[in-house]
Amino acid sequence: MRALRIAIALAVALTLQTLIAHAMGNRSVIDLVTVTVIYFALGAGPAAGIVIGSAAGLAQDALSGGVVGVNGFASCLVAFVAGALGSQFIVTSTLPRFVVFAAGSAVQAACVVGLYALITPQGFGVPPATVAAQALFNGVAGVLAFLVVERTPQAIERRRLRRAHVRSRLSG
Repeated sequence: MRALRIAIALAVALTLQTLIAHAMGNRSVIDLVTVTVIYFALGAGPAAGIVIGSAAGLAQDALSGGVVGVNGFASCLVAFVAGALGSQFIVTSTLPRFVVFAAGSAVQAACVVGLYALITPQGFGVPPATVAAQALFNGVAGVLAFLVVERTPQAIERRRLRRAHVRSRLSG
């Protein structure tokens, strides 16, 4: 069941990222695939992070039309490190989560730029300000994702209890 949730989340992230990239002309300041990979790697650990990152990165490469394997390697590396951090340290408060998402995004961008510089003669330049902005937005998106997932069950339970309370007052 967990693997199905991960696959669905990655499919949604890949679809949204592809739509955003086409709409903005590849100037997107958020990488939903990287956010999703780091999110699941933090909870699943380094071994699962490798699989999640590789699959997501290869799918992203296939959809982007770039060199296949560049995002696969970068996402695999970032997911492994995020999974290792999540299993070795307590990454449950907002600031550590933000740091993991932001640093993971910056490392992923550095890996992609570095690999393209090695593979293609013209390279793949990304201004440092763009990498910093993407790291910031990915950090915020990652923290928000955790907040939504953690607080949604509580909000549903509170709503259910309020409705039950109102019904008991109306019938009594």
